[in-house]
Amino acid sequence: MAVVFSIEDNPSISMVIKLALTDEGHTVITFNNSQNAYENLVEKELKPDVILVDLNMPGMNGKELVEKIRANPYIEYIPVTIITGSIPSTETLPSKDFYQALVLKPFDLQELIDTVERLTA
Repeated sequence: MAVVFSIEDNPSISMVIKLALTDEGHTVITFNNSQNAYENLVEKELKPDVILVDLNMPGMNGKELVEKIRANPYIEYIPVTIITGSIPSTETLPSKDFYQALVLKPFDLQELIDTVERLTA
């Protein structure tokens, strides 16, 4: 099964994502901010099979994180799913080429599970 990095600053949503994907057999590593997640992506040997990232977070937002991931040749290949409760716009979303899926909150858990499984197949 897949290793999933989930970057979400809302503890309740983070817990739901982790429980749902863990129940499907995935290993889920959660982060509550983009900076910590990016440091783990760059410095640790464990690389995820997919990254789930919330757009609206304090500090480095999701768009900035995805742009940093795509600019780094060592991690640019990792599929990214954007998760947001905001109305997506060109100001808040990274370039369409930078992410592979978009999931809107409130999301259906099966949609999220299917998205992860599609991106890690």
